[in-house]
Amino acid sequence: MDSTQPHQISVIEPIGAAIEKTKQILFQPFDIAKWFAIGFCAWLAALGSGGNLNFNFGNWGSHGQSFNFQQEIHNAKEAVLENLPMVIGIGTFVILIIIIVSLVLMWLRSRGQFMFFHCVAQDKGEVVVPWKHYAQQANSLFLFRLVLGLAGFITSILFIVPLVVIGISFMNTGIAGFALANVVWGFLLVFCIIMVVMILSGIILLTDDFVIPIMSLRRCTVTEGWKEFWSLLMANKGPFTLYLLFLFVIGLAIGMIVLLAVLVTCCCAACFLAIPYIGTVLMLPILVWRRAYSIFYLAQFGPQFNTFRNMPAPVVVPTASIPPIPPEQKP
Repeated sequence: MDSTQPHQISVIEPIGAAIEKTKQILFQPFDIAKWFAIGFCAWLAALGSGGNLNFNFGNWGSHGQSFNFQQEIHNAKEAVLENLPMVIGIGTFVILIIIIVSLVLMWLRSRGQFMFFHCVAQDKGEVVVPWKHYAQQANSLFLFRLVLGLAGFITSILFIVPLVVIGISFMNTGIAGFALANVVWGFLLVFCIIMVVMILSGIILLTDDFVIPIMSLRRCTVTEGWKEFWSLLMANKGPFTLYLLFLFVIGLAIGMIVLLAVLVTCCCAACFLAIPYIGTVLMLPILVWRRAYSIFYLAQFGPQFNTFRNMPAPVVVPTASIPPIPPEQKP
């Protein structure tokens, strides 16, 4: 299909095709071992990408005691200054642990992305084969995400630091002495941070949905995959913008379905979905459909992007057979 004619691209047509492909992969026939293998790859592909935040405010303001925010900030600052060496040591150790764990999870997630894509594209429940076969592409994706994360972190810091300065000024002066210009600058900085997050999220989503299939087809690096996809993206800005908007709608619909399931089962479903790996296996039909949907959408731009038809099967090199040891020659 000619990529210069975006009106031929549909966000609706791949829905049915992805549903049929999900049925074929998971239910025709139903194989529990295949489910758990694909579920493991899907779990690995999303490893460390989400979590729950629990806020516990204790008994602040209870028992008739008022909570003085500025006083608590002052007390915390004094406590930090009194134990500054220990605070620096513990803080450095914790930061190093967080960085190491984050890098390991990012590396595993990069491997898992290709493994899960392989399972859907090849209709197979395999773990070892795609782990080895896409090692080079996964490492390239890991380095890309690392550079992207560092760039996003540095860019965010440039906006967060002045925002923190404005916040400290607000705590010291209060509302009466707080200038209107600081409020405007604060909103602008928050807007810039949100824009940075949205841009990075868009790049990551486009990489997962379209660049990974191109990398798998061409057996190329993420830079080469993005170069090919960028030409396609620039020629079809409208369809890909519509795709992102449609994904937002799909995300809301899936969220409502999950919420309804949680309410109907009196939160029992939430307990199972919160279990690592098990929750991914239970959500596998939605995850497989989501992966297949992006593949079918990309295939509309031409047969050269049709992963289901053109995806080369991994070449498994057989282990060389060991020749039999000849019997000892008798003297």
